[in-house]
Amino acid sequence: MLAMNGLELREKRKKLKLSQVELAQKLGISSRTLMKYENGEDIPVSKSEFFRRIVTQIENEVDGNEINAGENLHVNEPEELLANKNGNVFEQGEDGRYRIYVKKVPVKALGSYPSHFQDADFYEDLQQISFPVDHLGRGKYICFEVQGDSMNGGRIDDTKEGAELLCRELGRHHWKDGFKPSPYGWVIIHKSTVLFKDIKNLNLENGDMILGSRSGLPQHQDFTINMNDVRQIWKVIKRTQ
Repeated sequence: MLAMNGLELREKRKKLKLSQVELAQKLGISSRTLMKYENGEDIPVSKSEFFRRIVTQIENEVDGNEINAGENLHVNEPEELLANKNGNVFEQGEDGRYRIYVKKVPVKALGSYPSHFQDADFYEDLQQISFPVDHLGRGKYICFEVQGDSMNGGRIDDTKEGAELLCRELGRHHWKDGFKPSPYGWVIIHKSTVLFKDIKNLNLENGDMILGSRSGLPQHQDFTINMNDVRQIWKVIKRTQ
């Protein structure tokens, strides 16, 4: 079977009236990866042959009217996606509002994240989900699933276990400016674990950060970590409940 290049893949997608998100889901890749292929990045031969088989199958289903009810083509959805310079993908709906597509780090992957956050293969295997947003955003975004109830004290901005957090990374060069209170808290990537906490204080002289919870329970006391042991800091900007 002949290999498929990115230009042909794009033409086939448009002919089938599929958005990049829809086709990416059917191919088992991220929409960001599909965008790269359609913009000229070489498709590995093994993947290219698989893509052709899937696209041919979709074409046959369309011709034979055999598409299942749960797989109907959404011809009114936008065909194109927009990406910021960090590679986060946005899709604009007919109402003018946007959705951002990000990788989700589930509870089962939280333990691996501190040692694999720079590994592209690690992200490729993660599920991609979306959040509604009001506008295109600069910056780097990701989703973390919440483990535990330490940030749930029953208040409106508190977060329950299992919630999904849409987070924007705060660049290391901004850490020295301190951390203003965040309605939903912060995700701190420590060298050995992922922490979802409030940042209560930062001592710029020695780099100590005091982290706190919201549950009010005795097992969730404030504690201190040092900035030298922190790999990333993400501000939670939206979350599900």
